[in-house]
Amino acid sequence: MRIVPAKNGWLWFVKGFALFRKNPLMWLFLVFTYLLSVMLLAQIRYLGPAVSTVLLPAFSVSFMVMCAVLERGGIPRPVLLISGFRSEPYRLILLGVLYLLSFVAVFGLASLADGGALVLALFFGRQPPEETLSDGSILGAMLVATLAAAPVLMAFWFAPVLAAWNRMSSVQALFYSFFAVWRNWRAFLVYGAAFFLVGTLLMTAVMVFAQGRIQVFNSIALIMTLLVWPTLFASFYASYRDIFPENAVPAGPPSNAASP
Repeated sequence: MRIVPAKNGWLWFVKGFALFRKNPLMWLFLVFTYLLSVMLLAQIRYLGPAVSTVLLPAFSVSFMVMCAVLERGGIPRPVLLISGFRSEPYRLILLGVLYLLSFVAVFGLASLADGGALVLALFFGRQPPEETLSDGSILGAMLVATLAAAPVLMAFWFAPVLAAWNRMSSVQALFYSFFAVWRNWRAFLVYGAAFFLVGTLLMTAVMVFAQGRIQVFNSIALIMTLLVWPTLFASFYASYRDIFPENAVPAGPPSNAASP
């Protein structure tokens, strides 16, 4: 683990986009398939979103394998989407369960501020009561959720790939991930600012082009989402390679996953 300069946060974004450009069609296919799977699971009330959350660490490793294959000049294949389940699957599933429980705790804390109005709005589509809007309690809940989610995201940022590729236990992977992000907070601040800036510019462009036409707006927004997600996944890999250069990518998983 090393501490990198703040400017590297921008470089992660740039390198992520460069990896996307190596094979945009396969990236779009895999991301679309993943998002479609998540949406189909979401149709199963309660259980579906929980299952997709538990499987998230394994899928994130799949996209890291995709990046490793591209970085080595290999040819990615559709089977890469399940390659993350081939390396330490039990640890990744355990991380997924911990991830789910962590966010249950996060939104549980947020519910103390607004009586659960934010949770009902986000997950059940219920209109927040007027009193929670007028007294600002729902904004307080959003603030609590954001502050509580930050350490969770820090702990899980590198945890899946550390568990899968470096054979760390789930607890050890969470520990190393948290302190890797903590010690590189300047680079992550720049990284977050870069994505916020790019996202804002893209959303502004979509709104201007759509000119109030909802159907056009939704179509363009979907296309933009499919373009941004590959860069996001690839930038995870770029940050991992930068902060953990010595134990970056083992020879086994990527080459195995790249085979037909």
